[in-house]
Amino acid sequence: MFTRFFKIIASLKLAVFLLLSLGVIFGAGTFIESSYGAETAQILIYRTQWFSFLLLLLAFNLFASAFDRMPWKKRHTGFLLTHLGIILILTGSLISKRFGVDGQLAIEEGNVGTRITLSEPILQVKSVETGEMWRLDLKKQPFPWSGIQTLKSDRQTPFTIKLLHDFPKAKPSRTIRAASSGPPAIHVALEGSMASVDTWLMLGDPGHDKLELGPALIQFSNNSIVMPKKESGKDWGVLHFDFESGTHAELMLTPEIIGKTVPLKGTNYQIKIEGIFKDARVQENQLVDQSPEWNNPAVKLLFLGKDFSEPHSVFAKFPDFPTVHGLAPSRANVRIAYAAPGFSDDAGRNELRFIDQGEKPLRYQARKGSEIREGVVVLGESVETGWMDFKFTVDQIFSHAAADESFLPLPGISEELGQMPAIQIEFETSREKKVVWLPQGELTLVDFPDAHYHLMYGLKTMPLGFQIFLRDFKMDTNPGTNDPASFKSEVVLRDPGLGIEREVLIEMNHPLKHRGFKVYQAAYQVSQGKPDISVFSVGRDPGNFFKYSGTVVMVGGILLLFYVKPFSTLSASDPKLRRK
Repeated sequence: MFTRFFKIIASLKLAVFLLLSLGVIFGAGTFIESSYGAETAQILIYRTQWFSFLLLLLAFNLFASAFDRMPWKKRHTGFLLTHLGIILILTGSLISKRFGVDGQLAIEEGNVGTRITLSEPILQVKSVETGEMWRLDLKKQPFPWSGIQTLKSDRQTPFTIKLLHDFPKAKPSRTIRAASSGPPAIHVALEGSMASVDTWLMLGDPGHDKLELGPALIQFSNNSIVMPKKESGKDWGVLHFDFESGTHAELMLTPEIIGKTVPLKGTNYQIKIEGIFKDARVQENQLVDQSPEWNNPAVKLLFLGKDFSEPHSVFAKFPDFPTVHGLAPSRANVRIAYAAPGFSDDAGRNELRFIDQGEKPLRYQARKGSEIREGVVVLGESVETGWMDFKFTVDQIFSHAAADESFLPLPGISEELGQMPAIQIEFETSREKKVVWLPQGELTLVDFPDAHYHLMYGLKTMPLGFQIFLRDFKMDTNPGTNDPASFKSEVVLRDPGLGIEREVLIEMNHPLKHRGFKVYQAAYQVSQGKPDISVFSVGRDPGNFFKYSGTVVMVGGILLLFYVKPFSTLSASDPKLRRK
């Protein structure tokens, strides 16, 4: 019985079947990856138990076929080495699949990272009253999933959670409906030859009572637009200096300061004011005043450091306009803003504002610069805004409204901005149950009459076993632009267990290697006025030794098999060698 089973395992037919099956599977995996993304192919094929079983069965087939040739002779050497090499590669692949680690580590400048984030989803529940925590594991889904699945916790819980929807990629969806109570809401459509948009605006709802459209703003408010006053006099405004390190400095402006170099208090820099303009315009590549009125205030200055001098032109009405000539980033990593007398940050902005008047009809104001058009909103009527050919229409008005938050699934290869994983659960206690959506990475509070819970749908983490302190993140840009050319991180590796503390520079293709981990520079997050964040890709592949050594052994076996006749099975067909 054993001999018959061994012959089946060692048979050429099984080997051919396995190789053909793997070829078909790899082809399917390539198709799935191109159509639905690499992560989907990993979930459906490469990380499955049945795929591991096929690899293990192939390793046994190779091992058995080698032993079936016993007693071995010299001419079997190439054949045996080739089989051994393949077995080592398969062994390394299975070890990597079972014990390998692949995650990310994001560290803010000046902070320490000790845990990496894995790709496995998890739901954590914490009781507000007792501080008790529960962990519920989730299965990673390759496609949008809907159904009813009771989630299991790591220990007994006073509640039951059922999974209703699981969307690996989703976009937020907000539905506004009429209600018996709540704030008013309106549906607005803005159309023009350059763009068109429609949106719901809900009064007093932060994040949903206005819509930013580049140089324009659509807003639902209780108050009318108040135009900033343009005043002249002794007050010439203030320059604000915000550094990426978090330092803030100010410089009061007066006519007497023009042409002088003054120290910037609280810093090691100096400022030379070359000109203050009330109504600036560019003429022959120079700023000039076109009138004595405060219409377009601007300041021209030199920002002086220890070994550099930067020219800046700062406009009060255009705070987001780059101040450094040529759009190059400031060497001092500073953002300069000019608060001119009577000018707010949005003084030159286009705005469409809808004004709630309670029982009175809804009014609108459309501002273009210093001009305002206004009137009463007529449902369904198209009204010109004054911005190019843009017109707006209000087609629905709810005196009282409520918002239903949900998520819509997206395909696996979607690159839509704002997408995120999201799940919908049914949370039930002994007295009540609620259905809630949980976007990944956001803390959600669920209230019951007798208990309150914080829910977090996130990803598993694991300790590194050592510490990485991010001293400084550096990004080089292409000359004359803000486009990144390269980025790197200066870190300090700390391992108290081994008594190690050393400085390391991590950059592309130059990872930090420690305790079997490789830490690569992967990405970054840079925000004005906030510390930089460096994102590292962290991996550990314990099967690498077997895969690399197996490759060397297999290549050596192939060379012996085909090119060195004394160690080749091909020698059996050579009459001269047979006679020897």
